[in-house]
Amino acid sequence: MAEVIAFVSVKGGVGKTTMALETASALANNYKKRVLLIDANFSAPNVGLYFDLTSDFTLHDVLLDTPLHNSIYEVFGIDVVPASMYFHDDVDVFKLKKVLEKFKSRYDFIVIDSSPNYDELKPVVNAADKIFIVTSPDYVTLQTSLKAAVLAKSENTPVEGVIVNKIRSPKHEYNLAAIEKMYEMPVLAKVRDSKKVLVSMHYKKPVGIYAPNGHVAKEINRFASCLCGESEFQNNVAKKLLTTISKEKVNRDIYRQKYYESQIM
Repeated sequence: MAEVIAFVSVKGGVGKTTMALETASALANNYKKRVLLIDANFSAPNVGLYFDLTSDFTLHDVLLDTPLHNSIYEVFGIDVVPASMYFHDDVDVFKLKKVLEKFKSRYDFIVIDSSPNYDELKPVVNAADKIFIVTSPDYVTLQTSLKAAVLAKSENTPVEGVIVNKIRSPKHEYNLAAIEKMYEMPVLAKVRDSKKVLVSMHYKKPVGIYAPNGHVAKEINRFASCLCGESEFQNNVAKKLLTTISKEKVNRDIYRQKYYESQIM
């Protein structure tokens, strides 16, 4: 039965789409999980553009009762449901949860990319089993993204942690300890900014496939590993080379332990 996870923020440009599709790619290609990626940015979708999908049917059609399987497109080992950039009919976005319930048995993970629009974020929070806040480490974005955490908690959807993305100048940005204190939740990944993300977008490939040995792909892969209870280390050599234990790794180990416990309950 699939676990529905959503990447959210209430500010555009923080990298929600990147985190959603890269996590989906890592789960599918590195950990052999069955993954469905949903573009639930209803008014300004990005996933279809990222993958250059020519889509006859989209999530908007599904919300008007087109069968979901008609809107699924396979790309880079991931099943993807894009949204429509130019859909004019009114749709009930709160049907998303009901639509996904019918497909949970077919996947290990359903990953949702969300909109920064507060009203469009509500049906995503309602449909998700778990929420991950995506933010950059600057004061404005951190404060704005807190609204997403408050919304999720009001809907009783567990907020599992924070992903700090687009780290550019640590000396002038909030550090992990300050972010965890502000959010009162763990940071599970710290992703430095990289032009390889832009280059991979140009070639319409996940960065994990375009540059698998880059620091962005490696950190997202480590995050994906804890989602499915796998080790962060692909081999013993990598484990021996790790000389320091970061706080985010400790947080991932705690999450991984929760995953193990959930499997035996």
